[in-house]
Amino acid sequence: MEADTKNIDFTPASASDPEEEDGLSSFWRKNVSGLESVELANILRALRKVAGHMGPNVGRIEYTGMAHGSAASIIIDPEVVMGEYPAPPHKVDYLTGLVVHEALHKIEWSEKVWKTLAPDFSAMPGFSRIAFQKIIHTGEDVYVDRLADRSILGRYAARTRSRAMDEAQARLSAEKPTLEHLIHLWWASSWSPQIFERAADSYLPALKILQNLTASLESLPDRTASIIKRCQGRADLYKAAWKNLEPEVKGLSIQDKRLIWLPDSAVSVHQDEDSGAPAPSPRKGLNNALMRDIETNLAQSSADITPIIRSIVGPDNPDVAPISRWDFNMAAHPVIDRKTVGRLKAVFANYADRKKIMSRGLTGGRVDGRKLYRAPINGRCFRQTDSIPSMDWNVTLLLDATGSMRGGKWRMVENTVGAMHKALAGFQNRLGAWAYFEMDGICMMSRLLSGRNLLSVPPSGQTASGQAIIAAAYFMPKDKRRKLLIHVTDGQSNFGVDVSCGIDYCRQQNINLVTIGCGVKDRAKMEEQYGRTIQFVSHFGQLPMAMEKLLKWSFLYGDGKKLTAEARLRRLFATD
Repeated sequence: MEADTKNIDFTPASASDPEEEDGLSSFWRKNVSGLESVELANILRALRKVAGHMGPNVGRIEYTGMAHGSAASIIIDPEVVMGEYPAPPHKVDYLTGLVVHEALHKIEWSEKVWKTLAPDFSAMPGFSRIAFQKIIHTGEDVYVDRLADRSILGRYAARTRSRAMDEAQARLSAEKPTLEHLIHLWWASSWSPQIFERAADSYLPALKILQNLTASLESLPDRTASIIKRCQGRADLYKAAWKNLEPEVKGLSIQDKRLIWLPDSAVSVHQDEDSGAPAPSPRKGLNNALMRDIETNLAQSSADITPIIRSIVGPDNPDVAPISRWDFNMAAHPVIDRKTVGRLKAVFANYADRKKIMSRGLTGGRVDGRKLYRAPINGRCFRQTDSIPSMDWNVTLLLDATGSMRGGKWRMVENTVGAMHKALAGFQNRLGAWAYFEMDGICMMSRLLSGRNLLSVPPSGQTASGQAIIAAAYFMPKDKRRKLLIHVTDGQSNFGVDVSCGIDYCRQQNINLVTIGCGVKDRAKMEEQYGRTIQFVSHFGQLPMAMEKLLKWSFLYGDGKKLTAEARLRRLFATD
């Protein structure tokens, strides 16, 4: 028997396809980088997109040791792709196949099958229980891989399976017939039928039963669309196959006598070695700094932006609260005052940089020496120089939408945002508007502008001004335009990091931050938090005029009059 199995090639034919030597992922993965943290973040983001396209119920995908690793459903060992950047496509293919395999286990509720069979486990003796669980474990792997073969995802799963087969084969004992050897032959022959033909005679009766089980598992998804019925159907198939298989495997020994599934904890004792999932090992993995960089890169395109705040204020800052971008907005219906819009337009036009435009070949104007030859022909020998404003401001509004802003206060804020949006429309200006509020202990950041549409949110919760300032400043366009961040609030910050962290970050990024305190009762405490960056108005009715004055000051003194700028600003608001 030993001679019969030593020379068998367990590698499926599809895994050695010459056209896949360069890697399938190179055709679609274009976001690559030579920087380690950026590349690892790009790979994890790509794997999450693959799982997202497969369907719901996949869960979270994380690298080993990341912040949400305990809650993640699929854990990826980053050392598989570490060391060479950009990562080679064949390594990304392997991880893609691993995610596909594990995601299908989640989608098809493999855990439900184990729980369904839990009463049968308790009624079995030790040997039968271990052997039956090994059959179920490999049967579920065969089932999900057969599902993957119905699409292009099967080619990625084949690469992962090929490597897993090689690793499993290396662990087989060649001294005596074992249950693991039988299961490995079944697993490999499901994709390479020639292996069945060359298997030892002692394995053939059991292999025929297992091959019939494979055929039944493969046809099961076509017989029912109900996921619950498919789980029950797989459980019934395993029990029926075990009745015929038990007498055939009693003479085989078992190398690994550990149970795969325990009903009390419902977790695996060891990793899915047959699926290619990496077993626990004393590897170094990601260090803390690299892990934080990866999480920060991932946060650029995710709803949870807490890692970005931590990267700015420090990972050990205990005051950092969870913060998230929230896109479930509602349409706003502001009342826009045309006079206010006209004054704001005039402010932007009067204080903008000028650019000259020369018009030549005119019939009137100043004589153009370059066009004098046209004088006797058609008389178009004149020119005119126009100076037009270069409207390219970079303004972001940050609006307090906490519980104290309900009612007329928030409607006045909406009207002011609408007036600013109308005044800046049609030019190269970049106007951003964010509202922040707290919900269930999370600071929510919501955009209020979407193209030409003005949006709104229901005010609620506490005031996390420090973190909101950092987030709004971080997401301002990265260009050389003059940056102005206008923060409107009616009270002091009482949630998240201190306001001073946001003020310091704005100074580092050369962003002019001004806070307008509207209707503030305790101005002393607000000045203690914001210092000289805050200006007060008595009530929200003064907000449009205050915004107009603030813009004038910013355009006049925001670029460099260091000693007099703050004094002039305070003098400008003194009448309020």
